[in-house]
Amino acid sequence: MIAGASAFLALPGCGFLADDESGTHGDEIENYERGTLEVVVDGEPIDLSADRFQAEHADEYSIDFHFHEFDDYWYMEGDRVTFAGGIDRLPHFAYEETVRGHVVTADGTTYDEADEGTAIEFEANGEPVDPTEYDVRDGDELRVEIETDG
Repeated sequence: MIAGASAFLALPGCGFLADDESGTHGDEIENYERGTLEVVVDGEPIDLSADRFQAEHADEYSIDFHFHEFDDYWYMEGDRVTFAGGIDRLPHFAYEETVRGHVVTADGTTYDEADEGTAIEFEANGEPVDPTEYDVRDGDELRVEIETDG
C-alpha cells in the first residue's frame, strides 16, 4: 500500500471499516463486545496476533467471535457465545467436550484431558469457569492454559 493513501477494509458481515492506514476505527469499535484472550501451552503463549488467526486473513472465520489485525482484542458481533463456542469459532482452533473431559485443538495440535499428563484450565476474569456454561461478555479477560508432560 502507498504511504498516506486511505485504506478501507470491510469484512463480509463485519461492521468495521478502517478509517485510515493506521488501522484506527473510530466510533464503530464501541458498538461491539470485545475483550482479551490468552492461550498458553506449556508456559508459552500462542501469538494470537499472527495473520492466520485474524478474520482479515482467514479462509473461514465467524462473525460471532473473532480477531482483527488492528488490535489484540476478540470481538463478538453476532450471537452470544460460550467460552467453548468462542474457541471453536476461531481459525486454527477447535473445542470439543467428551465424556472424559475437554479437548482443545490449538494451532493444529490437539490436547485431550483424557490423555495422561494433559490438563486444560479455562478462566474468565481470573476465575476458573466451565467453558461450556460461561457466556462471554464485553470486557472479559479469557485464558486457556494447557499443560502437558511432553
